[in-house]
Amino acid sequence: MTNGTNCGGLSVVSLQIDKDGHVSKKLVEVRQQSQLRNTLLEALYPGLQVASVDVPQEPLDPYEQAIVEHALQDVECEGVRYRLIGASGSAKKGKFYAADVAYEKKLAERFRESPQAAITYFGILVSSCRVRIEEPDRSVLVVDDHEFGTNDCRGWISESLFGKLKLQPHRFYQFRLGFGKTQAKGSFKVMTDEVAAKLEADIILPRSSVKPEYKGGVLRSFRSFLGDRHAHLYQGSIVLGIRDVSRDLEFQSSYTLVEHAPASSIELEIKPYALCQNAKVKAAFEESNFTELFQLLGTSEAQRSLDISEDHNPEFTTAEHTVVEAVLKADPTGYMVKHPFVNGQLQRLLARWAFKLCTSGGFRLPGFTLADDGYLMLHDGDVFWGSDWIPKNRVIAQLNCLRGLVVRYPIRMKEDLLPFETLTADKTVHLLTDELRKSGCSMNADRVLDLAEQQLRLKGTLVLHSETAAKNGGDYDFDSVCVVEGNRFPLFVEDRFLYSEQHTSQKNKAPKVCSPWWNLPQVAMQARGNQIGAITDLKTSCLAAGRGDLARELVDQLQNALDQLKHRTEPDQDVIKNIRQQVTAAPWLKFKNKRRIDEMAEHVDVPETDKVGNLYNFVRKELGRFFSKDATAPLRDFAGLIAGESYTREIFEECRLVSQFYGASVGEIMERRMKVDEALKLAESEFEAHKNDPEARKQALFRRTQARTAVRVNEERTRQDLRNIIDMVRKWALGKNGDRLAYLSALHAYASRPTRQGREQKGWSSTGSIVFYAFPQEIVNKIVERTGGRQVTVEIPDLCDGEVEIDPEGRIFLVNHVADSEGSNHERHIFVAQVTPEGNVFMDRDGRGTPVVVNRVRPFHFEPGRSEVRNGQVVFPGSQQRPSVSRTESNSAHVPPPK
Repeated sequence: MTNGTNCGGLSVVSLQIDKDGHVSKKLVEVRQQSQLRNTLLEALYPGLQVASVDVPQEPLDPYEQAIVEHALQDVECEGVRYRLIGASGSAKKGKFYAADVAYEKKLAERFRESPQAAITYFGILVSSCRVRIEEPDRSVLVVDDHEFGTNDCRGWISESLFGKLKLQPHRFYQFRLGFGKTQAKGSFKVMTDEVAAKLEADIILPRSSVKPEYKGGVLRSFRSFLGDRHAHLYQGSIVLGIRDVSRDLEFQSSYTLVEHAPASSIELEIKPYALCQNAKVKAAFEESNFTELFQLLGTSEAQRSLDISEDHNPEFTTAEHTVVEAVLKADPTGYMVKHPFVNGQLQRLLARWAFKLCTSGGFRLPGFTLADDGYLMLHDGDVFWGSDWIPKNRVIAQLNCLRGLVVRYPIRMKEDLLPFETLTADKTVHLLTDELRKSGCSMNADRVLDLAEQQLRLKGTLVLHSETAAKNGGDYDFDSVCVVEGNRFPLFVEDRFLYSEQHTSQKNKAPKVCSPWWNLPQVAMQARGNQIGAITDLKTSCLAAGRGDLARELVDQLQNALDQLKHRTEPDQDVIKNIRQQVTAAPWLKFKNKRRIDEMAEHVDVPETDKVGNLYNFVRKELGRFFSKDATAPLRDFAGLIAGESYTREIFEECRLVSQFYGASVGEIMERRMKVDEALKLAESEFEAHKNDPEARKQALFRRTQARTAVRVNEERTRQDLRNIIDMVRKWALGKNGDRLAYLSALHAYASRPTRQGREQKGWSSTGSIVFYAFPQEIVNKIVERTGGRQVTVEIPDLCDGEVEIDPEGRIFLVNHVADSEGSNHERHIFVAQVTPEGNVFMDRDGRGTPVVVNRVRPFHFEPGRSEVRNGQVVFPGSQQRPSVSRTESNSAHVPPPK
């Protein structure tokens, strides 16, 4: 076995083709996912040369379309000929992959020379995995869905093979698998080695996991298990990667959810919560309690929006807001909030939070990975399995409510909010016992409970019958869902339980078309375009206008947009156009991507039917101001922040060149933004001037559509280009291991000088951001040196609040006070976790005695002794640790870093 967790990746050249068919290189992308590290493709074809190719996203006229398709046929760069080979989920954004021409046939065979399959499923090979292993001789059994307890895209992995992945047990696992000349995707549960040995299979896959449909392997009969049915067996080398592991999550609310809430819920449940959150954020901000503030703003990895239709794609990355968070936590003076870079980032975070608060109440919902009820076991020498046996209106999940609604985004209609009742542990065991008895298996309650804990009640999962999951488009390929809890939102939940369903819509499972391989460029160009967000917002505008009838017409169009890539379905543009002519866009939608709260109007005129608009008006007037007009200070006020480190003229000159490169690159990006904005204004003026001339209006409308798309695409390109420039700066800084503080001082001195007027005239000015991007931890450390350290808290999952004892080896024992028969009090110490000198946090060991790491922190000094746990966080006595900046690139399976 080889483990590819720390592999170097495949070198990827980034190219773009413009609408005139010209091929050019883009800025180098140095991020892990861009270089295809830890992917199946890297393991299957080491040394393969790959190019990512971007094509225009905007509508093209027939000539432009033909010229781009021709350019995609054969791409050459620096002496290497590339052939288009497939796409990932970014095909809708016009991003495709090309490979060295020598590998074209081998890769085409993996997708049975079907362009549609290559565009749809090539992403399996280029998905970055947390863990990847290669095994020379393993058996893979491919069966019909539901056989051996499988389900839609959900299979089994043997516990011995799973052990080689070194992942947390009792979870749900998203996998990517390469075997033979094909590939598979989906989720795994773990089966015992006894079952695996009985079936002579290390992995069991449902047919739905294999993409495209599996045709290989040896036809193997399982008459004793499957009656007269057969399965396909593959024996040989495999490449297995795990992309994700289920865990407890929180999801932010969304206006596409709240628009289906009854007025009573908005008035009595959502508005009071929004006001309470607003008060908390204001208090945290005014008290400079930035630990609390960032928690309330929802910047944690575990707190994210699932609503892809909202298209929230902030220009700042995780690394950017974590360095801002660390800076503000490290500065007790409160003055760093006036730094132009820090203030700008915080303003944007607050603006995102404010929009969420005003349009969806700002509440959070428990999130889960959608899982199935399949089980597979061996009892008295016989194999037993089952699937889809729980009642269709019940769920198995760690919830504090008896009733609720399962939500999966994007929400197409109110019917997508699936009402459920929770199965308790006892009820689950009772139903499973009955199910086993029907199969002729009688086991005692303890064994049934153990089966339920090992295969059904997995951490971070919500178990749902497949027919129920399909109602809102869900399957078991690691779909994420969240829950509206009946104990928190009883009026909302009750309203849905009483609602009479009026419309049904499920995934379009139409037969997949297949074109000849030479049509790959044409198929690729047809895959462009993503109307999900636009259709969803149009549907929202229909509901706001009281036109539920039009919103229902858009349900099927939204589903067609969701199925477009896989099944070549197309939204009916005539239907969409007709509805646009009848409905005005909800006015509050235009505030979605504002960068400052004061750019959001304090009141918008909306009809009574606009639930979200009226919520916006109610909450927005309560926000008030977070920043005064003099919220930022000039950069020169921070010139003395970094002091005491000497540097040479040569170091200063190098920093000047890097800073000028950074400034010039950012300046070019800002100029490009101004040009496309001006082009849009011109196109809109032209359209207005010709709106009474049918022929000229048609041409003007096409140019306006192109210009609007160009603005949206450029915003996306701007984010990517800025990330690439920042990554280059970081890469340069990482090479300064011996004298980082000297380089930090020199770079800070140059970046903090007065801003040149020429930059101001081009519409942007320096904020000193390069220093934070290049040396994030060092600048935080410098602030800490001037203000003092911070006490260390380490987050440990599933740890109850209370008193703990920490010994010299970092072992944490929960202290229980118990009374004996004579009434005397005694202490009982229960081991819960250990923090190693290297900063690893583990709570258990695997079957070989190896610690199972659940968290990682920076190493720190502490004194053994008594402490306490609050909200799952252990405070270590006698310790100090600087606020740390999270690393953005990591292959290891982990939980979110400590707060």
